[in-house]
Amino acid sequence: MDALQNRVIAGFLCLLIIIASSVVGVASTLAPMRAQVIELFHVGEGRGSPGIGSDIAEISRQVHNITVIARRYLAPDYPAIERADHAMYSHTRATRIPFNPRERRLATDALVVVAGELNAALSGLELTDQDRNLLAGCMAEIENRMALIAGNNRYNQAAFNFNQSLNRFPANILGPAAGVRPLELFE
Repeated sequence: MDALQNRVIAGFLCLLIIIASSVVGVASTLAPMRAQVIELFHVGEGRGSPGIGSDIAEISRQVHNITVIARRYLAPDYPAIERADHAMYSHTRATRIPFNPRERRLATDALVVVAGELNAALSGLELTDQDRNLLAGCMAEIENRMALIAGNNRYNQAAFNFNQSLNRFPANILGPAAGVRPLELFE
């Protein structure tokens, strides 16, 4: 009790309580904001506006379909098929690690490249009409999804705005203390 009667100690304890409550307050405000932006990446804004995560999952499915077609016509050790297998593995790994838009973008770009390589390799071969149509549909879907990502990337804008809010006082000081980190852009 004597310690609490000492003005210096009491002032110091008050300061600690104010700092701790400020850190908790910033964390309780910023953490849900960050979670909302991450959800925007995965889910999008609702009907008709899927998130980037939905688009890249569809790109992965289409590349898988192209790989299945390619295996019918090309040797199993064909280099583009091996690169496709590696790109599919890298993409799967990138979606299982903690949220990392940069890794997901690199993995998605690799999928698009191998899809183009396989399409080029198959274009000179005699495909069945069904496989030719499926291949054309897969490539069109990949191009559409990439255009959606490029043209309507609300996640990047939301992540940029969130990061800007982290750069303002008091979040720029208390955010790191609360463990709130900036978000990477999908670029």
